[in-house]
Amino acid sequence: MDNTQLQSIKKGNLLTAKALTMIGLMSALAFILMFVHLPVSYIGFLELEFSDVPALVCGLFYGPVAGVFVELIKNLLHLMTSSTATVGEIANFLISSSYVLGVSLVFWHSKSEKRLRNGFIVGTIALIIFGVVINYFITLPLYITLYFGGNESALYGMASAMVPAIQDMKTLLILGFVPFNLVKGVLISVATYYVWKAFRKFMM
Repeated sequence: MDNTQLQSIKKGNLLTAKALTMIGLMSALAFILMFVHLPVSYIGFLELEFSDVPALVCGLFYGPVAGVFVELIKNLLHLMTSSTATVGEIANFLISSSYVLGVSLVFWHSKSEKRLRNGFIVGTIALIIFGVVINYFITLPLYITLYFGGNESALYGMASAMVPAIQDMKTLLILGFVPFNLVKGVLISVATYYVWKAFRKFMM
């Protein structure tokens, strides 16, 4: 987005309405995509979906804040079907927003393909790091309490059925969540890149 477009947004003209409309549409699409998973799961409970693609598309076209708004709205909508007392949605918002911000902040000022590729790398690294931190402190303790009655070994047993080396929290994070989020970051980056290429002339 060039300086003229930025000034147009500040003046509150139709471009702002267009951006808000796209944020709304992408939020609805992101919410729907949260229920569309690939037909395989990793370590028994990690499932891949592409709800971050619409958020990142908004982040690339309309700025990092727009991308974060999409992540926020999709998770607020998901509260209607939540079984985790909002904790799952908070974790999803924090982890996904770290990726969207990582990519769009790097890309935002120059909008070159090189910057976008660098942004994908930064975003994927942020996804991995925040994924470990948020899952360690928030998601996994809740998951163990709600679904395993506080029995951590039951969770590790499920994960070790696919990856035998997983025996405790440390190995679960390193051998479970780190490779999963690496693959997720790469796949979302690839999908977003082709969406960005296809629609960049129409979204601005």
